[in-house]
Amino acid sequence: MTDNGFDKDRISRFFKGGYSKEEISYITELFSDKANEKKLTALLSKQFDELSAESESENKNLDNILYRIHYEINTNSSPNKVKKTADVLKWALRVAAAVILPLVLIFGIKSYNENNLKREAWVEIKAPAWTRAQFSLPDGTTGWLNSNSSIKYKGDFVSDRQVELKGEAFFDVYANKKRPFIVNTNEINIKVLGTKFNVASYDNEKNVEIVLEEGKLIFNNNDKSKSYTMKPNDLIVYDKDAEDFSTEIVQPQKYVSWTEGKLVFRNDPLDVVARRLERWYNVDVEINVNAAESPSWRATFIDESLEEVLNLLKRSVSVDYRIENQDQQPDDSYTRKKVIITSINK
Repeated sequence: MTDNGFDKDRISRFFKGGYSKEEISYITELFSDKANEKKLTALLSKQFDELSAESESENKNLDNILYRIHYEINTNSSPNKVKKTADVLKWALRVAAAVILPLVLIFGIKSYNENNLKREAWVEIKAPAWTRAQFSLPDGTTGWLNSNSSIKYKGDFVSDRQVELKGEAFFDVYANKKRPFIVNTNEINIKVLGTKFNVASYDNEKNVEIVLEEGKLIFNNNDKSKSYTMKPNDLIVYDKDAEDFSTEIVQPQKYVSWTEGKLVFRNDPLDVVARRLERWYNVDVEINVNAAESPSWRATFIDESLEEVLNLLKRSVSVDYRIENQDQQPDDSYTRKKVIITSINK
């Protein structure tokens, strides 16, 4: 039997529970066409009245309809999401009295679940070894990832601006007073409103370094026992083992010059030189120089090879070096190249 060109029996069976897979396809297609809206309004008002008369309670009917539509269209939804969606839509159904509700039900539930999936999904940006990667986040924040680094954020990033960082990154944060931008690592978190700063937090290094170029940020360790409000030119070095930090005033440019392809040293001791060579060239560096003899070094490099940098280091500060070959591991992978820097008389 047809009513206004629609198969009334199919629609009736659907709302009463006796339907097939073909009929759910028919219902979905029918409600997806907005041209049917006026005719469906009249027909569904009648269906709603019939359901109300046949059933013992309104709530029972609404639960039945909502569950059936929701189950067929979104079979992977969790029970909690179904209940939450049903509660909202039951209220809407009572107010709307089934006038345009089938469209709301089908598209509202579908949109609800798609949006939740997007919010739960993680997005990851990586910079493999020997590379740098420029990135732009959904809120307008931009930045760079250094070698062997990555950031992750959830799909609802615009409303909850949090990223998880492994490695080193420079951030130019888009200002939003209502939604602070937060960087999380395994050891610390940084809260900012709008600013430029650099964070180095490699798993294989004992320290986390944060340098503020512009603006203001709040540093905390993860249990909030240590906190510090940074100003431009501040450097924080957080010791992972001691779970404490130190601060000093520095030239931020040497810490962010890597974003321009420059390796810059400004009177840096050998341990700092070694750490930055490791990141830049993806090597291991061992320092065998007495602390009392450890010189500082000042230099700038653009596109020089590791050996060119080490040769200049050797001539500049009277140290020697050797490069050990990579070893093949049982799983056929190779160790990283290793550089050993020694005093000139060793």
